[in-house]
Amino acid sequence: TSSCKIWENIFQKEHPLRNCNITRLCGEEPQDHKCMVMISNLKMEVLNTSAYENITLTAEAMRTALSSTLGVDSSNVLVLQVRGGSYNWPIWASQAVQATSGQHPKSSDERRLKKTSEANSGSANSSSAWKKQFESSDLIVENGTGYLKFAVSQMPDSLMPDSIPGKSTALATAFNTQIGSESTL
Repeated sequence: TSSCKIWENIFQKEHPLRNCNITRLCGEEPQDHKCMVMISNLKMEVLNTSAYENITLTAEAMRTALSSTLGVDSSNVLVLQVRGGSYNWPIWASQAVQATSGQHPKSSDERRLKKTSEANSGSANSSSAWKKQFESSDLIVENGTGYLKFAVSQMPDSLMPDSIPGKSTALATAFNTQIGSESTL
């Protein structure tokens, strides 16, 4: 956007309120700004194991909590896996991984996914690397710790990458509210 160019060219600084990488990686057109995808893992201290071990409830509660905490539409949040549960690998994430594995993208969407996944993950070698980390036979909670993988598509440029770690308390509160327990996380 023009405000990104002003901050970078005139002030010689990154824009303080916009993730200008989206424009650089996805393109200048407003419709292109929806290409940024974040795929991440959460490691959580689980205080209420019985509430957390309901994988379906945990996945839905975390999807809603991530949506409200990050300020994105819930339809753009996908829980890929709660450790110990089955894997929910979306087709668009598979395309992003294929794009980074050296195959030539077939469409502009796949080119944007390639750029996005390279920027967000360094080098996502294959979807199997993500799938191997947790098995459906793993314990859901082990030694008081639970793990969850998620993806957020169409990241807004107002969500600054540096602000995400600071949202952990708000995320835990939103999750506990959604799961119906004040002290699950």
